Amino acid sequence: MKSLQVRLGVGLFISLISVFIALWWLTSSSIRYLAEESVAEHLEHDAQSILAALAIDAANRITLDINRIEPIYLQPFSGDYYQVISDKQVLRSSSLMDQSFAVKALPAGTNGKLYVTGPLQQPLVIMVYGYSKQNRDITIAVAEDLSPTLARIALFQHRYTLIAVLLLLALIAFQVILLRSGFHRLARIQHQIRALEKGEISQLDTDVPQEVAGLVAEVNWLLNVLEQRLQRSRNALGDLAHSLKTPLTVLQQLPREAALQSQPEICHTLQTQTTNMQRMMDRVLKRARMAGAGSSLIKFDIRQEIPALIKVLQSMYRDKNLEISFSLPDKGVLLIDREDMLELTGNLLDNACKWAKSRIIIRLDVNHEVRLLVEDDGPGVSEADIVTLTQRGTRLDETVNGHGLGLPIARLIAEHYGGQLNLRRSNELGGFCAEAILRITK
Repeated sequence: MKSLQVRLGVGLFISLISVFIALWWLTSSSIRYLAEESVAEHLEHDAQSILAALAIDAANRITLDINRIEPIYLQPFSGDYYQVISDKQVLRSSSLMDQSFAVKALPAGTNGKLYVTGPLQQPLVIMVYGYSKQNRDITIAVAEDLSPTLARIALFQHRYTLIAVLLLLALIAFQVILLRSGFHRLARIQHQIRALEKGEISQLDTDVPQEVAGLVAEVNWLLNVLEQRLQRSRNALGDLAHSLKTPLTVLQQLPREAALQSQPEICHTLQTQTTNMQRMMDRVLKRARMAGAGSSLIKFDIRQEIPALIKVLQSMYRDKNLEISFSLPDKGVLLIDREDMLELTGNLLDNACKWAKSRIIIRLDVNHEVRLLVEDDGPGVSEADIVTLTQRGTRLDETVNGHGLGLPIARLIAEHYGGQLNLRRSNELGGFCAEAILRITK
């Protein structure tokens, strides 16, 4: 169970159930105890009335003046009974008829309580008291039917249970509302994290509950550190390219020197290599400017970036009149750094444009991962050469412009996102096929 809201809800629900069960048991037990105490007090009063109505005749036998006894004890099976024991003599109430209680004689000053089944199978409580009258021990047992009392207790329990259940449901609903309102601010943090993934914000709001304030502060600090490191890295890349501009300019001027005019091959080689270096520097400077213009959290907009990239490459290779086919996926924005995705797509497309004869296909599938597939109708490569292609600086054909860095960089980007770069022959066009697989955050 990972949800704190569910765990707290279950804990509160169990606590409330336990408390209400304990209260129900305590209240029911207390009500029955009080009811029985009231009955016992009433029976003790009746026992004292019976004791007062007892007399000892000349034959040393006990007699009872029934005129001083409550009428309820004279009605057959009325539910109220008494039994008087003195030595071997036993007096029973008229309500008992021919029935009797198995009651033992008690010493004077003592009492006891019994629960038995009455003549009509009703539950009885019997209070037994030991008295002494005229130096003679007398035991008086007084019984009363508990059925009416138990019926009233059962009615009370039924009503109490109904009210308790309604209160319990109301408290549970109230607790659910409290939990949802309490966790609403945490849900707001979740929405901000999603916005952070999409590049809509750069920091989390610090107006959060105290319990998660430390976590939010640490996340914001980590975002700042990552942003600063990325910007320093890109700025250093731009600074390096700027620092090389002056030496490169000097090298570009060397073929015009009179001393080298007599060496046309050297001049041509020098001019070619410095031109390539200039292109690389311009590209690096352009990337540095793009990185400095916005946050590193900007995500990749497929519908905007790839068509623009295709247009640029078609313009660069206009002499080939390339047909580049691309179908847009359902998902328009990828939770991948824009610069990384531009670098990956640009390298694979540029490599395909160099070798393609007339046609290139680019596919982009987005599900739990990103699959970028670039195929061309060029000559392709053999299985033996595929392994060497992802090695930095490796080129299979020196006659084609390039530096052998495109595919290795694409492989590093794919691995950075937990994926891989697969190279093979194209089944559809017969040329080269590069497939980059990247894991993305949903």
